[in-house]
Parts: sequence; structure tokens; C-alpha cells
Amino acid sequence: MNQPTISGIDQIRNGGFRPQIVGCFLHDKKILFFYKREYDLWQLPQGGIDNGEDIEIAFFREMREEIGSEFIEVCDKNISLFGEDKVEFPAHSQDSRELKNDAGKVIFMKGKKYFFVFVNTDTNAIDISQSEFDDFKWVSFEEGLVLCEKMQQKGKKRITLGALEKLRDLGLL
Repeated sequence: MNQPTISGIDQIRNGGFRPQIVGCFLHDKKILFFYKREYDLWQLPQGGIDNGEDIEIAFFREMREEIGSEFIEVCDKNISLFGEDKVEFPAHSQDSRELKNDAGKVIFMKGKKYFFVFVNTDTNAIDISQSEFDDFKWVSFEEGLVLCEKMQQKGKKRITLGALEKLRDLGLL
């Protein structure tokens, strides 16, 4: 799958969608999930693509922020964009966060556009104290489905299930 250009990512913003990265870390046919106690939620790490960033720069910046530099430094540096999806927020939640295009124009935010990126790693050791999360676990496809079933946010659940299914279909999980 071809990565969008910086101007292509900005066109997504102009359409009212905040571009996001979803990080999928793979080790021995398992994927890395993180737990956030505050939300009682197991999830894949994710974050926004800042103005002027491409997929690769955003991936490594966001994942360092979310998981910590130590783990990211030992991961493969060859990332693979393997899918995308979007979530349009209900009308009452639209424009709840500021969204600006690369020229600085304020855009009415309708939702989020997700880019699924996977990277392989030879290690499964993580120092959770360096992350924004409370716990982590490496899970199989089936175990990931169980974690998804517990998600209360319908959009996050659909996005996560989509990522898992695409990775399975690629033979990676």
C-alpha cells in the first residue's frame, strides 16, 4: 500500500478528518496491546499525525511518546502501511477538538482517519514505566478478538477489529 504524501494527508484534514496512526507491533505471530486503567481499556497505541508530518515520522514520534524510546529503538525501522479506515463522529461530538490544515486554517472536525502501520520486533520486553499505559500483553489474533469485545467505544472497537483482521489476512497473526 502506498503511503500518502504530506499534501495528501493535508487533504484529509481539509475534508474534516484528523489523520491518526495506529501502531501494530508484531512478534512471533502476536500483536502488542496496551492497557489504560483510567478507561479500563486494552488497545493498540495510536496518535495524531501532526501538520507537515508524513506517516513514518508521525509513527515513530507518536510511538516514542506512547510507548517509550527504549522499546522503539529496538524495533525494525521498516514500517509497513497495511490499511486505513475512518470514523465519523456523531453530530454532537463533531468539532470537539481543534483541527487546522497545514496552512493554519481552522477546519470543522467531523472525525478521524486512521492509518494502520505494522512493524516487526525481535523483543517482547517493554519497560511499561516509560509508556503512557499501565500494562501490556502480546496476544494472538483470537486473544485480540476477546479484548476487542470488551471495548465500549464502537468506533475504536471497529477500527481495532479491522486492523486485526487485515493482519490475519496478511498471514502476520
